[in-house]
Amino acid sequence: MTENQSILEQYGPREAMEYDVVIVGGGPGGLSAAIRLKQLAEKNGREVSVCVLEKG
Repeated sequence: MTENQSILEQYGPREAMEYDVVIVGGGPGGLSAAIRLKQLAEKNGREVSVCVLEKG
């Protein structure tokens, strides 16, 4: 049995979430980019999933 197989048996499969856009950094630029993307999507009648990642 390989190390990866034993880890999978111990912890199970990883969870995954899919997004249309991932923004790295939750500072003023990242947050304003996320808000603006959602605004533009709504204006054009589209739905966009946005994720903002922050290390803290």
